[in-house]
Amino acid sequence: MGKVNLEKITAKIEEQLKRWDVPGLSLAVVQDGETAFAGGVGLRDNESLPFTGDTLVQIGSCSKAFTATLIARLATDGLLDMDRPVADYIPDFRLSEDYATLHLTIRDFLSHRSGLPRHEYAWYGSGYSREQLMYNLRFLQMNQPIRYTYQYSNFNYVIAGALVEAVTGLKFEEAMLKYLIEPLGLAHTYVYLDQVEAEEDHALPFDHAQEYTMTGIRRVDYYESPAEYRSENAAERVGDPTGPAGCIVSCAKDMAAWLAFNLAKGKTKDGVQLVRPDLMELIFTPHITTGDDPFLGPERTMNSYALGWSVMNYRGHKMLEHGGSLPGFITSTSFIPDLELGIFVCANMNVSLITEAVFGDIIDDVLGAEDGRWYDRMYEYNDAMFKGVVDFFRSFGGEPLPDTKPSHPLADYAGEYRAPGYNRFLITEKDGQLTADFNTWKPALKHHHYESFATCGAIGELPAGLILTFGTDGTGRVRTLTVMLGREAGLHPIVFEKQGE
Repeated sequence: MGKVNLEKITAKIEEQLKRWDVPGLSLAVVQDGETAFAGGVGLRDNESLPFTGDTLVQIGSCSKAFTATLIARLATDGLLDMDRPVADYIPDFRLSEDYATLHLTIRDFLSHRSGLPRHEYAWYGSGYSREQLMYNLRFLQMNQPIRYTYQYSNFNYVIAGALVEAVTGLKFEEAMLKYLIEPLGLAHTYVYLDQVEAEEDHALPFDHAQEYTMTGIRRVDYYESPAEYRSENAAERVGDPTGPAGCIVSCAKDMAAWLAFNLAKGKTKDGVQLVRPDLMELIFTPHITTGDDPFLGPERTMNSYALGWSVMNYRGHKMLEHGGSLPGFITSTSFIPDLELGIFVCANMNVSLITEAVFGDIIDDVLGAEDGRWYDRMYEYNDAMFKGVVDFFRSFGGEPLPDTKPSHPLADYAGEYRAPGYNRFLITEKDGQLTADFNTWKPALKHHHYESFATCGAIGELPAGLILTFGTDGTGRVRTLTVMLGREAGLHPIVFEKQGE
């Protein structure tokens, strides 16, 4: 196999950044045991500051591989058994189904085969603490039998974080530093958001001009949970409650070292076996199939999920990869063991599949394969994905029917609505205008038809046009608010009940 042609690769990236309206990206390439590149292309501030090898970025769900490896490190040290039920370690652990509570192991949660769907808006922006999220699990409905099918859920990794805390007696963030980040010598890898801004060399987050579009660049805020508490006193600091699913902040140089550690199957740069070889192999072993994506074939097939990594066949080679996304950042971390090749790429743009195109282009260059047209294909995929999300959520209201009106005065819809495990939906009315308040987002509502209203702005990553439908009881009084808060198969709309009447 050939050496990666970095001059050709970076020149193409520079060209594509302009096409995709992306300010810049952080890039690391590891090949044959050496860091071939650890730097960046483009601008970290969209003005004048370039990406460097030390530029801090939020890697989002690429953190899951760190969490899975931390669990394996604790198993290496004899602090836990990966095949023992999590409930054995956390006495008050409860899911909505008793059998699942008593039998699910950490391997089940780390491989997303727990039967628990995303329930994303039961945590995203809710302000609930890690303890509250763990308690609320008992109210969140499971929609699949355990170990039956793959369902990606950040809650699975919240549970992993709680297990870490139970067996170490440390906060998850402290355990991550003590058992993994510090032993690996990752000097610019952190677990708190405020550590991004504390260092001068950090990337700013951006989105396109309008959500779910592909053009324009606008500055957005870093995502921060309302429950996160910043303090100069490290003992008082509280991280994002879902930190085990996506809290890592790092840079190209450190991510190159992280890739080298995985390619070395758990050995540090000094040759120390930090995680037992059999447990590293377990992390890399497929646990459940995820299905193939037609947009990525025929190059990427036989897709499955291991522990914190997706596993697939890439042109005949086993590849491990994971994506990550937080508002303003999109990340991909991947490596192919038999090629001794690892790639990290993080762009400071919201939900941009340019990262998928970059690593596909690099691998094809190393293989000397025919051009996979990854930039063109991923651009088309990105655009289709955005349209699909918008159309999916709007489909619950269909096209607005003409000449309809609400059956009640608008003030009758106002009130507080609650669903078990979720934050409240607050509906207010002022001067003939309804406004929703849910998980820190406050979009105005416009009448769609009959008892349905559409949001005029986004709720998190749910696009404008989300349909809220009110229901009445036998007396004609408004009693419920029903809304679809996710896209995964088998997930039903969430019904919130009006309080105080």
